[in-house]
Parts: sequence; structure tokens; C-alpha cells
Amino acid sequence: MRRLLLIPVLLLCACKVATIRPIESQDTGSGPQEFDAVKYVESLWAEEMPGVLEQAVDLAELLPVVAGGADIAGARWGRREGNGPYHVIVKGSGRVLEVDLSSRTGIAVLQIETPEGPARARLQVGPVLQGTSIRDALPGVSFDQFVNQIQFADVANELNATAEREVLGALQREDLAGTSLRVVGMATLDGADGLVTVTPVRLEPEAQAER
Repeated sequence: MRRLLLIPVLLLCACKVATIRPIESQDTGSGPQEFDAVKYVESLWAEEMPGVLEQAVDLAELLPVVAGGADIAGARWGRREGNGPYHVIVKGSGRVLEVDLSSRTGIAVLQIETPEGPARARLQVGPVLQGTSIRDALPGVSFDQFVNQIQFADVANELNATAEREVLGALQREDLAGTSLRVVGMATLDGADGLVTVTPVRLEPEAQAER
């Protein structure tokens, strides 16, 4: 009986103990370090964003195609993570028809002149931005670059926070109706009403943009 009791003990001693990697850390060669989303986004915004925005498709060209099917436009110009909506880097000018500031996630409706006639798009004017459009439209950012979903989400949140601070910080939202804006940003092609929603990373009055 004593020999039988020793067998499980010996088997446990022979097992190799697995090392579990903390999901909050990444191995940089000098040991696990906390992922810094702020520094990552600072570098991304300063070094990669200008070149990425040069790939923007004009809303005047995009919107008529979206009217024929969001997936058609997305497959042509956009990218997406998994089975989510398409995200497209866009640019364009439009007149603000109306502004909804009933919540902190303010929305302006832009009228865009296209070859097929006037079309509309939503523009996030904050001060709080929703969604992950900026992150998901960037061609150099994808989930498999990160250790876990937390880091991936942190990047989206920090990109939105940067746009809130750098792009929308001084925006006079109450005075937007009737003005014309020039915007460069990321559009999400998932509007149930057929409208795209643009999250700006560059935004200025049209008169200023033409100088």
C-alpha cells in the first residue's frame, strides 16, 4: 500500500511546470515590460499618420459607391478586422446642415457634392469620439501585432483621445451649422440608414483649407 501511495507523488514531481506569460506584458528582450499605448500612438500619429492620410479617397467619389452597397465600397477602398464593418481613409469638403449636441458624442451632418448629386455623411465632432475607426482604418495596425485584446483596445482609445485633443479641442461646435468644413479622417461603412460616419484626424474651415 505504501508503494502505491508513492506513485502519484512521483508522477507529480516528474511533471514540468508551465510558465504563464502575463497578458499585460510584452517581452522586449530585456524582460517583460508594460505596453505603453500613449508612446505607441504618439509615434504612430507623428511618423505614420501623414503618409497614411495621403491614401485618402475623396468622399465625393466614395459616397455614390456606398449608395450601391457598403461592402462594394469597402472592398475597393477599405479594410476591416475580422467580420466587422469596413473602414476607409477619406477626405472631402462639405457644408454642415445640422449639428446634434444633445450628448457629448456630438454629430454634424455634412452635405457633400458628388458627380451624382448631393450626398450626406455624418461627422463626429465630439468632444467625445466613439468607435475604433481610426485604429481599424490604419493599414499598419492589426490585432496580431499585440499581446492581447486589452492592448489593442488601448490603442483605439488613445487614438481617439489624441484626435479629441489635437483636432477637436478648440472646435466651436455651436457655430458649425451653415459653415463649410474640410475633413480628412476615417469613415465607418456601417450606417443602417446608408450614411457613413467620419471620425476626423484633420479638420478645418473650408475657407482656411483653400489658402
